[in-house]
Amino acid sequence: MNKKPTDMFGSKRSKRAEKIHHPVLGDLLPADGEWWETTLAINGAPVGFKIGGLEPDAVLLEHACDIVRSFTQFEKMIVTFLANEASRLPGAADEIHQLVIEDVMLCWPERPDDGMIFFHGPDQSRCWRCDYVGRKPRGLGFDS
Repeated sequence: MNKKPTDMFGSKRSKRAEKIHHPVLGDLLPADGEWWETTLAINGAPVGFKIGGLEPDAVLLEHACDIVRSFTQFEKMIVTFLANEASRLPGAADEIHQLVIEDVMLCWPERPDDGMIFFHGPDQSRCWRCDYVGRKPRGLGFDS
């Protein structure tokens, strides 16, 4: 018997694809029921993308493609942002200067120019992140 899965409210829903191939972003895999994930090697380093939607949202996919196509400029913007944040937070400046983009999260189809950026750095006990609003980084912080 072939039953459709149900959500937490008991509504019938279609089964999600196991993966979707995108010509720029590669293979997107479903994660957490809320978004899709992929990791690309860009300039020799892995960069993850998380794209919102039960199916990857087309507008968010295009935003991710914009980032990939202009990654050098995107990365320069992030480096400038981090340098400014290091000046603002001198006690953490050394660590901030070592942060590297780990994931770009574009999860809100209703806010296609907003998301979050996650970084990895020398202290593995900290999860550094910033908001990404209007395609600009804002508000660096971390969770430990």
